[in-house]
Amino acid sequence: MKEISCIFCGIPSDNPVIEENGFIGKRCLECGLIYISPRPTQDEIIDLYGHNSAHISAQEHISDEYRKRLYARHHLGKLKKFAEGGQILEIGAGAGFFLDEARKLGFDPFGLEFNPHQAGFMRNHLGIPCIEKPLSTDIFNGKRFDVIYHCDVISHLYDPLFDFKVMNSLLKDHGILFFETGNFAEMDQSYYSYIPTFMYPDHLFFFGLNNLKTLLEKTGFELIYTKRYSIFPQLWLKSKFGNHQGQKNDVHEFHQTGNRNNGLVEKLKVRVNYGMRYYAGAVSPKQNRPQTILICARKKL
Repeated sequence: MKEISCIFCGIPSDNPVIEENGFIGKRCLECGLIYISPRPTQDEIIDLYGHNSAHISAQEHISDEYRKRLYARHHLGKLKKFAEGGQILEIGAGAGFFLDEARKLGFDPFGLEFNPHQAGFMRNHLGIPCIEKPLSTDIFNGKRFDVIYHCDVISHLYDPLFDFKVMNSLLKDHGILFFETGNFAEMDQSYYSYIPTFMYPDHLFFFGLNNLKTLLEKTGFELIYTKRYSIFPQLWLKSKFGNHQGQKNDVHEFHQTGNRNNGLVEKLKVRVNYGMRYYAGAVSPKQNRPQTILICARKKL
């Protein structure tokens, strides 16, 4: 365990705002970034995923096919405005359902996933190339991509500035970086009680939009699109009609665990959550409330 400073401002914080599972999230008083300090080593973080010790198991990800394909089609509808096709790399690709949907739209998919169970499922059941190596410029024999995509991944990155520079190097000229992440660094602390778990230490950082703009600017990207969705309607619905006590739910999703592929009732639950997130969330008030943000950026020359 090692104390760190804000990755953007370079100064330590003595302002703890989140405490969970023995870990402390501190807010930078200059830029608002929330980061775990002290934190595990990089090898310990990678071990969480390689040995299936993360908050959400590999089997839960694989059984969540219906929801993941539904959300993938939403994201791809936005992405197609900026990239018509080409080779696409997903970082933290899970079981590969997003990439499978992307292939249906003419993309040539490649995945990077630490968890061997999910990576194996992607290769063996979906026929999508997937590696289990850390992100680097020589993955897939030095291939360059038209699009790089990730969803709720950057909070897990050990060194976001370094990794975004690598992503930049992996893109072709004018390549597109497209991702989704929460904005919990902007969220008023009065909403913290609605969050079932912050998933510490899986999550190492929580960003706000200004943090994301700084990250992109420092790593050679031009921001071209943002879309905010309030997740408070989902949180409110869960607080009224769900019981998340004892569940290890994703901080961004609040879905029921178990086999979600079978039955109309389970699919209806997924549809309701999807509507609350991307339809109600699109029109709901967002200032200082928990949100998820879609970001599209282009590699600068």
